[in-house]
Amino acid sequence: MKQIRKYLSGASALALLMATAAAHGAPPAGRLLASQCAQCHGTNGQAVSGMEKLAGESEGEIYKELIEMKARIKPEEIMHRQAAGYTDAQIRLIARYFATSGKVSTTTTSTTLTTGTSSRNKSRGDD
Repeated sequence: MKQIRKYLSGASALALLMATAAAHGAPPAGRLLASQCAQCHGTNGQAVSGMEKLAGESEGEIYKELIEMKARIKPEEIMHRQAAGYTDAQIRLIARYFATSGKVSTTTTSTTLTTGTSSRNKSRGDD
């Protein structure tokens, strides 16, 4: 009887773990590939400091531009070298990821510090 209880409790724990993993789901396709772009174009394509924003842009336009850059490699330009490292299918996934990541809304969050009050823009994904 004790063996059955151990088995059932182990099976229950495994089922709970699998259900939790399934509830969180897999990350969006292209997210890992697009992480290389974050250094210049910002996390999730929300660029700062004058770089081009990619989030919410047209999937077709991003794809077209990257394919053109891949076809005409200019060693002095970093984007041409970056694009050359991806297959066409990977470029499609990156373009789709950025096109759909523009749906993240931005809210303003206030934080009280010991020296005063400051506020900053914060994306939902930054929590």
